[in-house]
Amino acid sequence: MPTDERSTKSAERCSLHPGSAAVAICDGCGRSLCLACAVPVRGRVLGAECLAEALGPDAVPEEPEVVRTGSGRRGLAGAAFALAVLSTVLPWSRFGEGASIFGAWRGVPRWSAAAGLAALAGLVLWLWARRRGGMTRADAAMAGLGGVVTITALMAIVHPPYATHTSFAPWIAAAAGLAAATAALIARRDHTRRTGQRV
Repeated sequence: MPTDERSTKSAERCSLHPGSAAVAICDGCGRSLCLACAVPVRGRVLGAECLAEALGPDAVPEEPEVVRTGSGRRGLAGAAFALAVLSTVLPWSRFGEGASIFGAWRGVPRWSAAAGLAALAGLVLWLWARRRGGMTRADAAMAGLGGVVTITALMAIVHPPYATHTSFAPWIAAAAGLAAATAALIARRDHTRRTGQRV
């Protein structure tokens, strides 16, 4: 190779990766290729665009489609259950029974305690399924528990302890339960669409 041609090649940059020096020229289209782009094939150097044409029926299969696993939605469900559990630490009424910390658990068993238990069960199920890798199987149960949290928190709002008024904590639990149920249902629906099978 003549000296002037060698110096021109070293000064060139890859057409796809401008930060990398060109080490070859594509024999198919003539563009500059860096080490990562240059593919030696049957005595020629080709880029990815020209590779499929040169290989013909032996072409490299296309990159597999990135499959969304729904982990973001399931993560949202777990965070929502955690928020619902944390809401039970707050006062669930403005005065009287349930007006202190851990207000959902104070006094006789009632709707607030049911909401707290369902939220705790949802959080434990989410942690267990995440550790075991069985999130798709747990989606329906998490959606059901999220629904229970929402309904029981709303019942605590409608029927607070005698002679008291509801604080903001049951509203947080109801919204968190709804978010957990919705996220789990969407994750389940996405899994069903992607695989074509119900779990």
